[in-house]
Formats: sequence, structure tokens, C-alpha cells
Amino acid sequence: MGVRPWIHASLASAILCAGLGAGACSHQPPGTPREGLPQAAAGPPIAAAEAALSPEALWEEVRILAAPEMEGRAAGTAGADRAAAHIAGAFRSAGLRPGGDAGTFLQHFDILTGIRMGKDNGLTLRPGGAAPQAFVPGTDFTPFSFSEDGRAEGEVVFAGYGITASELGYDDYAGLDVRGKVVLLLTHEPRERDPAGPFRRPEAYRYTEVRYKTINAREHGAAAAILVTDPLGHPGEAETLLGIRGLPSRGGGILAVHARRSVAEAALASAGLDLAALQREIDAALRPRSLPLPGVRAEVQVRLVREHGTTANVVGILPGTDPSLREQAIVVGAHYDHLGLGGETSMAPAQVGTVHPGADDNASGTAGVIALARTFAAAGGTRRTLVFAAFGAEEMGLLGSTYYTGHPPVPLDRTVAMLNFDMIGRLREGKVYVSGVETGAGLEEVLRGANAGVGLSLIFRGDGYDPSDHTAFLTHERPVLFFFTGVHGDYHRPSDTADKVNPSGMRQVVLLARGVVAALADREAAVAFRKPVAAPPPSAGSRGEGYGPYFGSIPDFGGAGPPGVLLGGVRPGSPAERAGLRAGDVIVRFAGVTIRALQDLVFALRSHRAGDEVDVTFLRDGTAQTVRALLEPRR
Repeated sequence: MGVRPWIHASLASAILCAGLGAGACSHQPPGTPREGLPQAAAGPPIAAAEAALSPEALWEEVRILAAPEMEGRAAGTAGADRAAAHIAGAFRSAGLRPGGDAGTFLQHFDILTGIRMGKDNGLTLRPGGAAPQAFVPGTDFTPFSFSEDGRAEGEVVFAGYGITASELGYDDYAGLDVRGKVVLLLTHEPRERDPAGPFRRPEAYRYTEVRYKTINAREHGAAAAILVTDPLGHPGEAETLLGIRGLPSRGGGILAVHARRSVAEAALASAGLDLAALQREIDAALRPRSLPLPGVRAEVQVRLVREHGTTANVVGILPGTDPSLREQAIVVGAHYDHLGLGGETSMAPAQVGTVHPGADDNASGTAGVIALARTFAAAGGTRRTLVFAAFGAEEMGLLGSTYYTGHPPVPLDRTVAMLNFDMIGRLREGKVYVSGVETGAGLEEVLRGANAGVGLSLIFRGDGYDPSDHTAFLTHERPVLFFFTGVHGDYHRPSDTADKVNPSGMRQVVLLARGVVAALADREAAVAFRKPVAAPPPSAGSRGEGYGPYFGSIPDFGGAGPPGVLLGGVRPGSPAERAGLRAGDVIVRFAGVTIRALQDLVFALRSHRAGDEVDVTFLRDGTAQTVRALLEPRR
């Protein structure tokens, strides 16, 4: 295609000094080539800039990052390290300057990398008067990765599927006292195989989640939960212990294990009951069959070892060409990590241990960042500095971008905008979703101008609060734009493979982004941050959003702290803002539910409806305060 007018024909007279590390400040006269940067002339560099944006080049980067040897790029694994090394090599060959630690492209930070059973895990049944029966850890049962450590002993109560769904008129805990006891629960939901079953509605899927079941047991006062795979859901399917899968998370406030059905059958047999028969009765009548098991006691002991390690952001810098603007920067970023071999956030839990390639999520976004780095470097740069960042540990909760904003190579107060690419590989009907257009004055006009020669159908959302890396910048009041081509059935599954991306569509998205970056980097005045106006909450089908009422809190994902949900901010005009919450508050109780982690807040929200008034207790500067919030519909 033709050469765009933003491409420069000369190089900078000086390079950015502040914040770039030793050796980065070597002023040069106008026209002097920069060491390590290709010179932009009338021929080959422009051709190189265009070649970096070809569908073939974009697809090749996706192929490399989603290849089997990358092992799904889970943060803290050898596969993620290989991906980071590849990205660093791409930045180096493009001529970028290192923006990481000690003159490298890698910006390391600590994470929890894994979890395993320690010593002294145990599960023992004492059925009325019979000899105790001890079960083997790792063979008969496995703790869940979100279990607390400790020991609990108490009477056993069968609580069916462990579901409380008032809107469906179903409650396994109705009339049941489980305080201080051990609950025995089935996985899945009543009438699991019936497509018309009441729990097959999208808004009811949460009731099947094991984390939901254990939090519900905790909130009913249980000391421990033993989950067993229901015998009728998948006849003939081999039992697989769920247990420890995926990455570690904060304890859920209850001891929780997944056990083989033989454990449940042994507990029920002493009361003359049969597990499969109980399940049939529940499913047939859609009524609970919960009951205490007289004389049956259980002892549960969990000891987990949480392993620590490191991962890295990959950061490269293209210094600005204008002496008056080069100390300002624009960050162009995407996360490169994915789910590795699956885990708790996989949408294919039965395929734990299978590589999740993450071609669209987010090899596609990373390929876009690499392409932009190559094309801008080949063209000689822009007036402002460009920082290209591939973030690690996004799938663990925006950890890489949060670390970056706390340790930026160019200070945040001189970072004038951030562009984020997450899942840009499945363009359909020319539709690109762009979030954050209200966070900077004139961003919508810039987008429309950049799209004039590309011809995409742009779907705008103003406020920019999304579950991706730009949100870490937005909470620091930096203008952001988020590019996304939509969800699909391969999201967080092993089937998200390179052959399914749309390279020509990726090229269109990257061409759009190239025009936006150039406009923002070369204009005389920096785009001014604008606090988004009150926006309707996102629809339930948008990426990362759930069902239930709308509250408007924005979690801060900056690593483990004390129990509770630390807020990075609240959405303008939201119930959270009207209730008086703000960034830095720590929610510790919501609508009567103890909040230890984000999953607890999701549980509490989904247990209520729009129009409910709820009490919210939070810590501000260490002092507890309680306010009331009126929940709104999620439109």
C-alpha cells in the first residue's frame, strides 16, 4: 500500500535522557543516525516498515508464540520465558533500546508460580461405631488450590449440590444446620444433562463452579467441604480428581477437597443411603435431599505449599525525535502470557494438562505490538518516545501491567497515552471494539481519522474499564484505548490455535493502531486525560463481565495483601461511587458476606438483584467504615 504521511524522512537530533538508564543520554546533532536504529530513507526502511505489517508477518508471530514449545506461556514457566526471550529478540532486532532491568529488555517481578500438597494432608471417616477409614492424599482425594490450611473435624452433612438459588426456588441448605460441620457435596447441578434444565441458563452457570459451592458452604458456617463428582452426570467417564489445578490463589476461608465417589459412598452407607439414588431423587423432583448423617464424622487436614518465582514484562523503547517532546511517551502494549496447561480459568476443565496455545489471547495482540515496534523503528520514530511493552501475568490479574505502572521506565506523569491490544486476531464483519474513547479529549476524532483509509467498523465504549492491561494505566489517570475483536467459542480453550486467526483482519487493526499512535505521538499538544462520564455497565456478554447486578468497583490487582478486595478505583456514576467508595479502600464485607478475595465479591454480588440495598464494609487508612449501596441493573 502507499506510504503514509506520518513516516519520517530524518532521524532525531537527540534521544530521551530521563528514565532510560545508563548510557541512554548521548545528545547528537540533527541528522545524526542513532546507534542501533535503522535510518529512514526513501527506500528500504519504508519497505521494511510496510513489510512488518503484512498478514504473513503478523501470522508468523502468532504461530511462533502459540507453538507447542511455548507450552501455553503460563507466567513463571519455561514456556513463558521462551516467549519473553523471543519478544526481546524482536525488539532488539528492530533497534529498540532496552527498557527493563540493568540494560536488558526484561522487567522482572515476583509471582506465585504454583501450588502443591505438603506433608500431613489427610481425610478420615469415622462412620458410627465402625473403625476409622483413612483415605490416601493424591489418590483418593486432593485439596483444592483455594483451600485454607488447617484441620477440621465434625459431623458429616450431605448437602446435595451445595446450591442456594432463591430465584429458581432451590436451596440445598434450606432447614439444614451445617455450622462447624463437614458438608458432603456433589459437583455440577440438578438435571445437568437436560438442555432445558433450570441451571442451564447462562446466568445460572455459576452454580456449577466449585469455588461457588465452597464459598456457599463457608457462608452457611461449614468448617470443611468434601466435593465428589456426581455419579449420573457423565456415565462411564473415568473419575478425575480436580483438586490442585491452575495457579494458586488466596485461601477461600474453608478447608476444601475433591474426593472420589468412594469417599461419599462410604459415608452414606452407614446411614443406609446410596449416592446415585439420592442424586436421582433430587434431579427427578428438583427438590433437595439434604440431611445429616447420624454418627458419621470426618476429619479433614490440608497442608499446601505455595511456590514463588518470577516472570517478566518485555519492554523496548524507541526514543522520540523532537527535543521539545521526546520526554513524553506513549505506551503500546499487550500481554503475552496465557494459561499454560489450563487451570481454574480454563473454559475446558476436563482438558487440564493440555496446552492452551492462546493464539488469539493474546499472541495476536503481542504480534501487533511487535509489528508496530518494527514499523515505527524502521520509519525513524516519532516526535514523542514510544514504549513497547509485552506484559506478563495478565491472566493472573493484570500483574505485569500493574508492576509496570509502579516501575515505569518513563514516568507515568510523562506518559501521555496507553494503547492496549488484547484478542485482535478474530476480526469478523470488520468490527473492532475500541474502549476508552472518553478517557482523552479528542480520542474519538483521532480514531475516526486513522480509520479513514482502513475502513473498519468501529464500535466505541467510552469509559475504558475492562479486564485487561490498560485498566492499570487508567487507574493512574492516563488516557487509554483498548482494541479488541470480540469473544468466540475458543476463548480460554486448547482450541484457540493459530490456524483460526484472521491475518488480514489483524493487519487492518494494526493499520488503524498505527495511524492512532502516529497522530498522538506527533501532534503538538498531548492528549489531555478526561475522567469518563457515568457510563452504563457493560452487557453480560462482554469479555470478562459476569451476570448479576452492577456495583462498579475496580479491583487493584497489584499482588497479594491482607484479606479483602483493594480498590484501584470506582466507575464514575456507579453505585460504588455514590456510596462513597474510592481508590485505596479495601472491601472486607459485602451484603453480609466476608470478602477475602475477588471471588467472594463476585459471589456476594451474584447473590443479589438490581434494586437491592446492601451494606458494604471497607477499610480506609486502616479504619473500618460501613455504607449502604443501591445495586443497579447490568444493562
